Amino acid sequence: MTTVFGAIAREDTQPIEIDHLFGLSDIVECIGQSQFADRLLSYFDGHIGADHCSIFQLKDYELTEVSSACRADAEPVIQSDLTSYEVKRQLSVTSESSVRVDFINVPFSGDCNRYLQKRQRVLLSVRKDGTAYCVRILRPHDGGGAVDALLETANCIAGTAMSIVAKHVDLTTRRPNLTPALCSLPEIEGCILASTNLSKREGEVCARILYGLSSCGIALDLGIGKESVMTYRKRAYQRLGIGSQRELLMWYLTLWSDYRETPELARTELN
Repeated sequence: MTTVFGAIAREDTQPIEIDHLFGLSDIVECIGQSQFADRLLSYFDGHIGADHCSIFQLKDYELTEVSSACRADAEPVIQSDLTSYEVKRQLSVTSESSVRVDFINVPFSGDCNRYLQKRQRVLLSVRKDGTAYCVRILRPHDGGGAVDALLETANCIAGTAMSIVAKHVDLTTRRPNLTPALCSLPEIEGCILASTNLSKREGEVCARILYGLSSCGIALDLGIGKESVMTYRKRAYQRLGIGSQRELLMWYLTLWSDYRETPELARTELN
């Protein structure tokens, strides 16, 4: 069994001590970037001590690990002990936008035989606009500091830290997947033909340029001459007001971003 050391629900309106603002700017600068979890780990390590840091999102009853970081000298974590049930249970006693802070002891890597060598797990969780965000921090059991003091510190920094985490997760999870945009010829061609006034051949040629085919490859694929390919490309570039393949790519990515947000029914009507 785990031992609960304490739990605090923090309202975002509580003030933050100046000392606890140290390091926040480093986290803010990395919102949406791959090094965000490393900066977050460094921030928590500086204030309460931390070996591991994992960021989770709970949405539509599904708990997803967004990113994580680990100190180079720390023992690795085999798997997460966090469940969607636990997150929902923790947040059930807090109001919207309040941060729940919990300390418990957990064994190393889920090995009960090593339970005497415990870690302390710090769980920060908050619910905003129907979505829950969690940060799980693992620190050595003998990492120093009285539990009451650690709880007070964690409670003090939790509100601002979790607001930053929520922004990062939203930005990361909403980032479009560009794989179908550039790796599926039917996707590229369908987007161009449905969303522009290019002729069918002009659209087909542009789609194959974006797909990576050479002029000869396009000619073979469409069953037309290489000179015809050059003519269709020139006409398309003139219509679009562009002059290079790079400009074609930039134009297409903007077009695809709008196209993917179009409801499926509207897409069908366009086609």
